[in-house]
Amino acid sequence: MLSLQQLQAWVDQRTGAISAFRQAAQRRVPGGAKLWNAFPSVLLFLFAQEVVLGIVMAMYYSPSAAGAWASVAYLNDQVTLGWFLRGLHHHTSYAMVIVGALYVGYLVIVGGYRRPREVYWISAVIIALLCIGMALSGSLLPWDEQALGRIAVETSIMASVPGGEPQRMLLVGGKEFGNFTLLRLYSFHVFVLPVLFTALLLLHRRQVVRHGEVSSLSADEARARAVRFFPHQLFWDVLAMTLVGTVLLIATVNTHGTELFGPLVSGSKFQARPEWYFLFLNQLLHYFEGPAQIIGTVILPGAAVSFLVALPWVDRAESSSLKARAPVLAGVGLLMAGIVTLSAIAVARDHNDKEYNKGVAQAHKFAEYTRELAKAGVLPEGGEAVLQNDPKYQAITLFKEHCQNCHTVAGEGGSEAPDFSDYNSRAWLSALIRNAQDPRFFGGIKRKPTDPKHEGMDPYPAKDLPDADLKALVEYCLSLSGEEAAKAAHVDAALAKKGADLWESGTYNCSDCHEVTEGETGDAPNLFGHGSKAWLVKTITNSSANDLFGKDAKMPKFGQKLTPEQMGQLADYIIESAQKPNN
Repeated sequence: MLSLQQLQAWVDQRTGAISAFRQAAQRRVPGGAKLWNAFPSVLLFLFAQEVVLGIVMAMYYSPSAAGAWASVAYLNDQVTLGWFLRGLHHHTSYAMVIVGALYVGYLVIVGGYRRPREVYWISAVIIALLCIGMALSGSLLPWDEQALGRIAVETSIMASVPGGEPQRMLLVGGKEFGNFTLLRLYSFHVFVLPVLFTALLLLHRRQVVRHGEVSSLSADEARARAVRFFPHQLFWDVLAMTLVGTVLLIATVNTHGTELFGPLVSGSKFQARPEWYFLFLNQLLHYFEGPAQIIGTVILPGAAVSFLVALPWVDRAESSSLKARAPVLAGVGLLMAGIVTLSAIAVARDHNDKEYNKGVAQAHKFAEYTRELAKAGVLPEGGEAVLQNDPKYQAITLFKEHCQNCHTVAGEGGSEAPDFSDYNSRAWLSALIRNAQDPRFFGGIKRKPTDPKHEGMDPYPAKDLPDADLKALVEYCLSLSGEEAAKAAHVDAALAKKGADLWESGTYNCSDCHEVTEGETGDAPNLFGHGSKAWLVKTITNSSANDLFGKDAKMPKFGQKLTPEQMGQLADYIIESAQKPNN
């Protein structure tokens, strides 16, 4: 039986792995072991974690425009701990960006770019840029509202640059976003960028072995304090990796993974913002418009990267002391201060932008709604097709197609006809009685010059109709909606009786125009069953009926366009969308 030493010798003779490990472990670390030397090891640890998580996630991901969002939603919401895998992958990508930036900053402070470390420095800068590239390309793969909004903004910026349109088409794979766009992003994220990152990290590590870790000490002092990599520096590397890994685990659990917005749907007004590490560029574009936009998209960012790459040649100081390198450090500091300031301005602007925050809130609400629908399965069309899992989908589609240009439901729609938000509630009826010609009701109706003049129902201000009597009349109107609707609205029978007495007494002239007995006609709509499904279906069918709006009706006769089932679906949708607690 082979002993452990014989087994090691056998493996080493054929692979050289053990000798290589021993050589690396015995390597001397100039200046002594310290936490700051652990940056490359932490980046390697994070990259390896991303590779492992990415492989697992790839088993569920569908890189197609139809299947991408649905597959991510399935992983996130239905696979056991899928939210954790995706969240950890997401937070790790952020960690790579942060660690890469800190590493570049550390090398600037200690002079890690100075001769003969030019290759060492340039490889570190490119590694940091690749960290951003991998994080950015990965953030677009869910193919949700946010991802599509971001890529639309970024590619439009790309196209605005001279010669940028061919590059945009190369990335997009044509004129429109689709399968080719997603496949190219996926290829860059899982193949091209990781291969480049691995090659640069190996090159960088080779430079560390060749020149040793960067130290602010003199060459003689650094050699005097040198220690072996194992166990001294390895301890700090493992400690740093453990700390970073722990922070990532805590962040992932506390945020329950990462957000996933809903699929892009037609008519979406979602205002996407770039990732936090590109907010400064987004803000920069606010200061350069039209032909000057190239300054913010190419010239200034390009000059900043070129300045960093050229530091080994820009810095002419005779020593590595901070004082001797003050001009270079001031230039880098000014660059960092500009990035931080622009990012802070962008964050503050969005924080105070009510429309943007309203849009984000609506996007989150829509995301919860669509992800819940996705649990029932997604049709082959993917994306927006998930809405078809909603029993109200047909009614929503019908409303958007036939009604939304004029009527509003749930805050969305036109203003040329009565707003159905909160329809037939006590508040809605009270406001209608107070002023039926308010734009919320009949005031927005467009009339032709040839139409007969019609003043409509007169307003009833509080001096003419006290609040107590208004409440009684509203309660009576609710009681006319039918037994089922009245029960749902918890109609106060005593208050409704008071309203009926006021109505019949003619105190406020309501009965002069409106009838409340089924089938009878008057100068205004018959209120028998008003607000009920049957009344709405009748109105949708033919609003110009004699017991409804008659010759004053402006709404088309949908009885000639829609089936009874479809009109019933519309009525149910209006009632259900308007129902709120305590109405």
